[in-house]
Amino acid sequence: MKFKYAFNLGRVFTLSLAELFAVFENMRLNFRLVDLYREVLIIETEERLDAVKLQKLLGGTIKIMQVIDSLGRKARLTPSLVFKDYFDAKQLKEQFLANYSGKIQIGISYYPLANPSELPIRGDNKRLGFAIKQILTAAGYSVRLVLPQMGGLALPSVVVTNEHLLEKGAEMAFLVGQERVYLAKTLIVQNFEDYGRRDYQRPARDMNVGMLPPKVAQVMINLAQLPMGTTNLKHAVLDPFVGAGTVIQEALIMGYKGIGSDISPKSIENAEKNLEWIKNRYKLPPGRFELMVTDAKHLAENLPKLEIDAVVTEATLGPAYSTVPKQDVIDKNFKELGDIYTGTFKSLRQILPAGKKVVIAIPAYRTAAGYQYFPGVDNLLKLGYDVVTPLPEIVTEKYGFLQVTPRQTIIYDRKEQFVSREIFIFKTI
Repeated sequence: MKFKYAFNLGRVFTLSLAELFAVFENMRLNFRLVDLYREVLIIETEERLDAVKLQKLLGGTIKIMQVIDSLGRKARLTPSLVFKDYFDAKQLKEQFLANYSGKIQIGISYYPLANPSELPIRGDNKRLGFAIKQILTAAGYSVRLVLPQMGGLALPSVVVTNEHLLEKGAEMAFLVGQERVYLAKTLIVQNFEDYGRRDYQRPARDMNVGMLPPKVAQVMINLAQLPMGTTNLKHAVLDPFVGAGTVIQEALIMGYKGIGSDISPKSIENAEKNLEWIKNRYKLPPGRFELMVTDAKHLAENLPKLEIDAVVTEATLGPAYSTVPKQDVIDKNFKELGDIYTGTFKSLRQILPAGKKVVIAIPAYRTAAGYQYFPGVDNLLKLGYDVVTPLPEIVTEKYGFLQVTPRQTIIYDRKEQFVSREIFIFKTI
């Protein structure tokens, strides 16, 4: 038997996709890529996925859906016309509402699998939603319809959660391509409230230091492809620029041991407060993290006797800017970072055997002419590293909208910010 699943990828969809591919490889999951467009990936597998467990593992995936069926679509045919004679009350109950009795809440979401301007979908989710409601109402069910607001196509995970759609009904998703429309049922959505707690409720925050979002830290850990299911406390993930402790925090929640270092005693103090808070809140076992004040250039001399399975980190991004920084400022920042990175990568090479990964976020400056990237990567490679491509070349060649840089990196940025994160995956050789 074969199963199809759809994944609603996050805003930086290329990074979310890279994370999924890394996790699938780590799971040794055999899958076939069925369709892909920006924020939606559809795959086919020969084994049923544990969607709840998988969603907790993923920082970049918003929803996981099971594809139930797909129908062909001709040129200008809207999804509501494609599915005009498809549904009946018995089928809807069995496929979407089997686990709930009472007033039913049905959410309707459309996801384009091509340029939305080329698809007849604007406003059609409302027509299809009312048709489904009418079928259920005629069969004697009490139904409340939940539709995207402000002309939107899909319901945000916040709405799915707050409206209790998965507990009191279902979210029906229609994945609309040029030639087919896939019908899917949402199985689980990302726990946005928990990520918010992990970010904003931590006891120690330094507003003068940029902090890696927990979701991005989780994505980076997954890109490192750490051994899954290990409880060996002699193995660990290392963050040599621990800051507020976000990477180690996410590693602990994912079941790994974490080692964090920083040249700043204040950062180590903050990280310890935050990690103790995380440990208590999530009832994590003791002895899962160690922190130390040390210059990253001298890690080899000061690191505990552990096997480091991967390094996941973000060195300083430098100051935040309200306008594009001048060229001499960018050059000065890159020179300072070059000295830090060179010393750190030399030290890490003494610690890491061949085949281990270093996943690192490096600043890139967004200017009117495009991004300005850190120029010293070739010097780092000479120290005994290769750059790992974040996605298979066959995928990036086929899907030209994927945003992998010529340096084989992925940019994580926000429109209002001039300093972005360029995420590298290095591998020791």
